[in-house]
Amino acid sequence: MRTLRALAAAGLLAAATGCVSGGDIDQLHRHISEVEKQVEALQKQSSSKDEVAKLNDSLTKQSNTLLRSNADLVAKFDELTREMQELAGKLEDTNRRLAQLSQQIAEVQARSSAPSLPAVAPGAGGSGAPAAAGGLVAVPAAGAAAAASSPAKGISPADLFAQATADYQRGRYDLARQGFEDYAEKFPRTDLSDDALYWAGECWSAQKKPGEAIAAWDRLFRTYPQSDKAPAAHLKKGLAHLDLGEKAQAMVELNYVVNQFPGSDEAKSARQRLKALGGDAR
Repeated sequence: MRTLRALAAAGLLAAATGCVSGGDIDQLHRHISEVEKQVEALQKQSSSKDEVAKLNDSLTKQSNTLLRSNADLVAKFDELTREMQELAGKLEDTNRRLAQLSQQIAEVQARSSAPSLPAVAPGAGGSGAPAAAGGLVAVPAAGAAAAASSPAKGISPADLFAQATADYQRGRYDLARQGFEDYAEKFPRTDLSDDALYWAGECWSAQKKPGEAIAAWDRLFRTYPQSDKAPAAHLKKGLAHLDLGEKAQAMVELNYVVNQFPGSDEAKSARQRLKALGGDAR
């Protein structure tokens, strides 16, 4: 702008000295005015470009913030999804455990015979005393609860298993485990012998002792390699390794379930667990 004004002054000076005519001076003024308008327009455009640049920078920053927030939301969603899958697996395990326990109870009830405890007979001194029959000692009514929690010598296999099952249902896991282990020791060749070892492991698991549970299930595998409890026991063994923080061993056990028992419900649960752990069944 200062340059234009200087040109105008120079024109006036030239007119004063007689170098140019008045018409030339007017034309010069008009030209200068037009140039000034163009310069102002260019300045406005430059200002607008700066504002646009600032707006772009602001939008870029907001976009980056939104992208980071979206990434955080995706990560949280993935975490929630994994937690839901784990909860679904635990719920499925619980439902299966209840179904198996109901099946065991039904089998025991079907095999059970009449009660084996004889009635109390009066003793020689006229007072009530336990009478022996077939090697089984009868217990007075006051001691019935104690008899329900501790196996007697001559108890039948069905009664012993039913007793251990009842203790398990009532949360008396130590007594239940002792009953199941006694069953496996005393009656190693019945249809429920392998089941007893399986449920002994479940008792340890219910007491949050995964190491002992794994040992019980390993005993089941060694003693009864063809047990129908093998799929469930291997699945539970894998979960016990997870409880111990042994992810690699857990994945090996879960993959074993998937490969050896592919059509079982346990294999389905194992696949879900492997997916939650970030691994695929091999």
